[in-house]
Amino acid sequence: VTSGAGSGVIISEDGYILTCAHVIDGASKITVELNSGETYNATVVGSYTDGDIAVIKIEAQGLNPAVIADSDAILQGEACYAVGNPEGRFSGSISDGIVSALNRTITVQVETSGNSRGNTLYDMFYGGTYVRNIQLNVIQMTAAVSPGNSGGALFNGRGELIGIVSAKSTSSNSEDLGFAIPSNTAMDIASQLIAGGTYVPEDGENNGSGSGV
Repeated sequence: VTSGAGSGVIISEDGYILTCAHVIDGASKITVELNSGETYNATVVGSYTDGDIAVIKIEAQGLNPAVIADSDAILQGEACYAVGNPEGRFSGSISDGIVSALNRTITVQVETSGNSRGNTLYDMFYGGTYVRNIQLNVIQMTAAVSPGNSGGALFNGRGELIGIVSAKSTSSNSEDLGFAIPSNTAMDIASQLIAGGTYVPEDGENNGSGSGV
């Protein structure tokens, strides 16, 4: 049995939480710990691997959801703050930086677990994990992020959500090179996942194709 840790953002008073698809993919059990220390079992509402966005749900009321900003209004050079759980053991950490660039397209590898589209006929019928590349349109930022920050919030200077932290450069020669999915993209995917459990991108969209699982 293996376990992992990530981050998430509360987006409704009744327990909907936004995170990255790669954070919850393949999980048989998801536990959410709030900043108060309370823990809840969570269920997956929907996940869209090609956009690396997922929504999970806890049975809670009266939560304090994030204020969502219009990510189309972000300016290069403005201050930003990443909040999350770096290394899976420093929950509630915050790091600061600036928005380095907008509308970057990055290619990342994702592992998908399941009993279809595997690498072999055995995988297709009996399950397995396969790796493939996806392209994401992202915000580039200098705020420090580490494994465990994935799915966490990127805020602007007013404390409004402008992105969901998704990836960082793994090159040993790179510094301050992190990436976040814009809040408009993340919430567009999330709203469809909440409404029907799947996401169907518009024609020509960069974040992959097909429906969520």
